[in-house]
This record gives sequence, structure tokens and C-alpha cells, in this order.
Amino acid sequence: MKRLWWIVAALAAFGASFFLFFFFRDNFATHYPLKVLSAQAFRAFEIPWWNFHDGGGQPLAGNPNALTFYPDNVLYLLLPAHAAFNLHFLLHLAIAWAAMRALTKSAFAATVYLLSGVVISSTAFYNLVVYAAMIPLALCAVERRSARLLGLAFGLMLLAAEPVMLLGAVGSVAIVGFRRMPFRAYVIALAVAVVIASPQLVAYLDIATEVERSAGISARTVLNTSLTPTRIAEIFVWPFTGFLNDAGGLREKLFSTLFLGVIALPALWRRSRYTAVAAVMLFLALGRYNPLVAAVVEHVDTLRIMRFPEKFALPLVVALCVLIAQFYARTRQKAIWAAITLLPLVYTTVCALPVDRFAPYDVARGTPRRTYVASTIAAGALPARAEYRLRAQHLEPLFGAVAGVRYALNRSPDRMHSLLSRIAEERFRSGQRRYLDVALALPAVFLPRTAGARNVNEAVALFERGADVAPMPFASAPARIVRYTEHGQRIELEVETRGQALLLVNQSYFSAWVARLDGTELRTMPVNVDRLGVLIPHSGTLVLTFGRHRAAVAAAWIASILLLALLLLPKRIEILDGRPGEVQRAADEDRSLA
Repeated sequence: MKRLWWIVAALAAFGASFFLFFFFRDNFATHYPLKVLSAQAFRAFEIPWWNFHDGGGQPLAGNPNALTFYPDNVLYLLLPAHAAFNLHFLLHLAIAWAAMRALTKSAFAATVYLLSGVVISSTAFYNLVVYAAMIPLALCAVERRSARLLGLAFGLMLLAAEPVMLLGAVGSVAIVGFRRMPFRAYVIALAVAVVIASPQLVAYLDIATEVERSAGISARTVLNTSLTPTRIAEIFVWPFTGFLNDAGGLREKLFSTLFLGVIALPALWRRSRYTAVAAVMLFLALGRYNPLVAAVVEHVDTLRIMRFPEKFALPLVVALCVLIAQFYARTRQKAIWAAITLLPLVYTTVCALPVDRFAPYDVARGTPRRTYVASTIAAGALPARAEYRLRAQHLEPLFGAVAGVRYALNRSPDRMHSLLSRIAEERFRSGQRRYLDVALALPAVFLPRTAGARNVNEAVALFERGADVAPMPFASAPARIVRYTEHGQRIELEVETRGQALLLVNQSYFSAWVARLDGTELRTMPVNVDRLGVLIPHSGTLVLTFGRHRAAVAAAWIASILLLALLLLPKRIEILDGRPGEVQRAADEDRSLA
């Protein structure tokens, strides 16, 4: 009978994935468009290397927010993009419940975790929901002394690489696993994780020094959305700041709600490694409200690739749910505690779950066109679902990419545009219209003459005075473009020239671009500040591809897939039959005392 219920639940979730849509926050502005674009490449049996639609072109395979090499991408080969997108969340919610159940041996604690405000809020982020499932799985691996399972959990987390969440996961495992596993087991787990994540790591290293994400940001930006005292109280009492964007302002918080329940208060008073985890994660989540954390961020530049200390609330809630399991195992008022915990959680879940009907977001796909769209819809002025439906109707950046729109000079929310494109966008916002004129021009054009610029500042000054700019002064021979076509991830041009000529291709410049003319690799360079330039020596067929380490990425992906298959093929992995962990030992001790 239990198996039948699981089958019915799975079929219901599969059916719902076709009609619903996890619409909120980053899902709308970043993740869903990237997954639609990636799906198009996957179905053409290509790795999605380049995103033609965002900010005049951006890397895609190397973007951790795209989860290009995550194993559930196989769903995009079989299902409509929105259904595969939804199933990503539903699958990870199921894994989150199962992992917490395995960690605590408590279906009650697993249900509390699944309905907690942090887990429900994480379904507004395609990457963060991975951590909602994998952090309890990693802690379960430590409890079971399983290097294989620990490596699997961290490998999947690395494929969804998010620095703050990774730090929280590593810190939690370090506290719980101290002297619990031999050093050799951690080395094995690290090796497993690196192999699983290797395609993402190699693809990112191709662009790491050129994207804005690699540049430090201000301490103030790093510490945005730190936990306030009111939000800490929300964990135990009630979501005072509302659900979605009903109140409190989206910019003041990352997670829509943090509510867990009053049961977490008595659960805190236990001697446990998980109490230490909760204390450390709360200490870090305070961010700017913690003088020590604020001072460290202010003075340590290497930490400024991370944002939003509130993310530490997720491992904090994981630890609290383990403590709740220990408390619930020993209390004699189980029915009372279950009622006062689960009933409010069910209500807040209904209010906070960021799901809408898919129909308003099913926009018609048109002919690809390059445009500039400025957002005119105030965040939080309307109820969330009404606001995001309006954004879909207006094809706002980046969502309109699902309809074929290509955005010029939009500020990418995931900071994966090039540092040069950041300069172009900021100069345009300061009133320099020429940057937009170039970004909206023909897909490719020969530049008759360029001024030489020794550095970026010179390039900006010369360009804004009306000159075309390259790293060196250059005069092109007479040349023309006979044909420009895009074949999936490849750009192909038929060019005719009487001598050397400089071609501007209207894509963002990265050194990872590879230009070949009839099989011979050509020199590429940034022109007009951030556009892709190619020095053409003679007539022929020019082929442009992105990614200088394609073979290494493909080989790493094959190795990753094979290792995942080896880890997941056995009928029973360690999570199902390992040694008892701290929670189970605590429950056994309570029964023996009784």
C-alpha cells in the first residue's frame, strides 16, 4: 500500500509539472530563460556554450547558474522545457525529504524540513534548491561514514556552484564530521566531488578572469540581506514580513519566509554537534549585524565574490531540524507538538509557495531579434503573481529570451557578463548612447579604420569621441560580408576581402572565442570596448565557436556521467543501510532510559 501511495504521488507531481510554474525571483529573471536556451542546444546534441540572448552575448556552459552539466538535464531532452524545469524542483524537494528522513530517522522532522520557510523559499532559485536537498544528504553521509555518498552530495553542489552555500555546507560537515571519519575518507570524497563537478569547473576556468563574478564587490553589497533580529524571530514565531512580496520588500530579504515553528526553541537546548552547527550558521547569517563578520568582509578582499549572508539560514534550518528530531523522539506529547508545528507550516507553505499557472508565461516564440528593453515595472508594487505576469507580457530581460528576444546592454543579474561589457553598460547608463547603437547594429561589420588604445580607459575615451577602437591603429582593405548564419552554437560568415581587414562581430568579447578561416585559427581582440573583433587576412569561410577547452569539457562530462552512474546504479546505497548516527543513537538512549 505504501508503494502505491508513492506511485500516485509521483504521477501527480509529474502531471502538475505541465501546468504549474515556479515563477518567482531568479527563476523568472535568470534560471528559466537559461534552461530554455540550454534545452535548445541539448536537443541539437550540442553543449550550450554561448548565450546569444543576454547582455549582447554571455558564456553559458561556464555559468554556474545554468547548471549545464547537472544530471537532471536529461529531462529537457524528453519533456517541454517548463515541465523539466518544474520537475527539477519537485525532484529535489523529494530528495530533501528523503535525505532528512535518512539523517534523522524521523518522518516528522523530514516533513517539518520540507515545509519550512527556507526550503519553500529555495524553490525560487534553481540552484539553491539543490543545496536544500544536498546539505542533509552530505550530513547523512558523515553519519553513515560514507565517502562515496559525501562525494556525490558535494559533487552535485559544485555543479550548482554557489559560494555562500558551499561554505555553509563545508562548515556544517566539518563540525559534524570532526573525528568521525578518517582523513582518507574525506580525500576520497573530495576526489569523487571534483570528478563529478569537473565539466563545470573546466568550463568556468575558461572565463574565470573575465567575468564580473570574478571581480570583488563592495562589502556593503556582500552583506546585503543579512538576518535581522526580526527575521531571526520569524524562524520560531511567525513570518512577520509576509510571503513573497506582500510586505517587507524583496530587496530586504532573500528567502520569502524563514518560518520553522516554535518547536525549534525547546529543541535548541540539547548538547549536540548540530547545536554548534546552528550557532555557527546563525553567527554568519547575521552578516552586517555581526561586527566581527562585517569587519572580516571589510578587510578580506577574497571574500567579496560572495553575496547575501542570509543564505546561511539554510544549513541553520537543517541543523535545527535534526535537533527537532532529537527533541520529538523523546517527548511524550507527540500529538500536541505535531499539531502546533505542522498546521502553521502547512498554512505558510500554501501562502509562500512560489508557484503560478504556467499559461501566463507561455509566450510565443518569434524570429530572433536584438533589442533594448528597460524595466518599467516597480518591484513589489503589485502582488507577486500579477507583477511577474506583467513582466512576462512585456518580455522583460532576461525572460523574453524564451520568445527569441536578444537583449543588448542589459545588466545580467548573475554577474556573468564580461568586465568589458559591464563598462559599456555603465557608460551607456551615464548617457553615452553610442554603446547601444553599436550593440543594436548589424550582426557583423568590417571596420574601415580604427584608433589604437593601450588600455581600457583610452578605448572608452576614443570610442566616446566617435572613433572605432582596437588594441592597435588599423586600416582595413576593402571587404564585405557575403553571408552571415548561425548554426546552433556556431557562427559562420562568408567574407570577401582584398587584404587584411578587421571584422566586428556583434557579440561580447572573451578570449575563449575561437575564430577559424578555412581551418586556420585567426587572432581575436576586443574592439569598440567590448565587441568581438577578428583580424581577417583573406577571403574565405569564417567559423566562430566559443570555448577553448571543448575537448577537455566533453571528456570531463563523460567521466562525470560515468562516475554518477557507478554511484547510483547499486540497488541500495549507504544512505539506506549505514550505521546509526547521532539522532538515532539519541533516540535509542531515550528508549533505554524509559
